[in-house]
Amino acid sequence: MNKVSVIRVAAPIVAAGTVFLAGKALRAGYSVATGSEPPKPDDPDVPIARVIVFAVAAAGVTAVITVSIQRGAAKAALRVEREEAAAALA
Repeated sequence: MNKVSVIRVAAPIVAAGTVFLAGKALRAGYSVATGSEPPKPDDPDVPIARVIVFAVAAAGVTAVITVSIQRGAAKAALRVEREEAAAALA
């Protein structure tokens, strides 16, 4: 397996782990900021607006992390490909 393949395989795994940790941090931050547990979507006692705000925040964090890691991996893979091409010409 070459370096580019490793980068392409590792990126989604790193993104998933980072999203998991960010979700934990988001829930902990919500608890600290509001003094209550994060809303659960299936709890009918929680106002829908609160559930939607939390869901949008979580989705936004997830999207930013995933896109950032995927773009970073793509740049790294391109850099490795260019280095390998330059080495092949030398």
